[in-house]
Amino acid sequence: MRELGSAGSSEDGPVFVGDGRYELIRHLGSGGMGDVVAARDVRLDRRVALKFLGAARLTGATPGSERHIRALELFVREGHTMARVDHTYVATIYDCDVGGADPFLVMEHVDGRPLTEYVGGDPLLLEQTVRWSGQIAEGLAAAHREGVMHRDIKPANILITHDNSEVRIIDFGLARFADATESHTDMGTPLYRSPERCRFESGDERSDLYSLGCVMYEMVTGWPPFGDRHSDAAALAKEHQHRSPVRPARQVPDVPDALDGLIMALLAKNPADRPQNAHAVVRALQEVERTLEAMAAKRRLVSGHTAPQVDAGFTERIRVTEKRVRRLTLQFGPAHGETLAARSELAELTGESGDERGAMELYEQMGRDCQRRYGPHDHRALDAFEKMTRWIEGGYER
Repeated sequence: MRELGSAGSSEDGPVFVGDGRYELIRHLGSGGMGDVVAARDVRLDRRVALKFLGAARLTGATPGSERHIRALELFVREGHTMARVDHTYVATIYDCDVGGADPFLVMEHVDGRPLTEYVGGDPLLLEQTVRWSGQIAEGLAAAHREGVMHRDIKPANILITHDNSEVRIIDFGLARFADATESHTDMGTPLYRSPERCRFESGDERSDLYSLGCVMYEMVTGWPPFGDRHSDAAALAKEHQHRSPVRPARQVPDVPDALDGLIMALLAKNPADRPQNAHAVVRALQEVERTLEAMAAKRRLVSGHTAPQVDAGFTERIRVTEKRVRRLTLQFGPAHGETLAARSELAELTGESGDERGAMELYEQMGRDCQRRYGPHDHRALDAFEKMTRWIEGGYER
């Protein structure tokens, strides 16, 4: 594939592939399986993403050889399999092209960021964790219903959309392609790999659920259940097979028992001890959501507020407010008056939903942003830190 500049065109002008149907726009990223490029479907005039696979590099086979041809046939079959998955939370596969030097998949262009940009430090808000985990589980349930396993669930393969903060799972089936072609590519560190996958077994639907448990563990605590991105792969594989992680609730305050228990069940070494299927995980997360809402109702009742219904609708209200915060931040910046008002509303909703730690962290970040923009003693920064302190001391209960 010809080298693309940052704007998409090469030095020789626009680049087209797929017999001229797809105009390459810009390079989006690279991984063990190949390159991802934003493109335009000229025929339908829509944005798409192309996932290029260096088949010769992946298989170690000479282009045109029998082994290379078999790999391309397998790639087409896997493309057809992936295209069967039709669900809101799974990136749609539109086409598969093997006519050029580098075969590629044509998929839905997702305007968003990978979950890797949200995790890897501080825990996520509990509401975010439960909402996004439920969406991942729903996407997996739809795929498993079609007999399609992902085999490589990890934050890099989970995109969060900019417009409505929803999940899109990408790269279904590519790990199977790598396995079947005996590829030795780096499919990512085994931070999220099930014990059976660490033993190079094919696994089943519950292998995806173990990986989901690893992702949820990182969302709740800020780090994966074992090691980090610099850990030795063989050592990580042994830990997945033989060591039990520390329970999330022992590391982070305010993690509901139901969520803590679900994550530990997903991380069971024996697949038979994990939830039966992704639908069961969806139902369990719905119960966690109801628990958070009941906690919020109790908090407001104790504080003297008018008691709401148990279903306080926090999930939808937080989602809508998150969207408004992102829009205002892009338009005005993080410390503009309108943005700060929306961020304060989001922090209060987060605390009222039962996530006092989340409210505290949102106000702390607001204070730091105001200090950077207006100075260390600005009243907006001091106000944010005062509200942070209120949630540290118990929010409405004080």
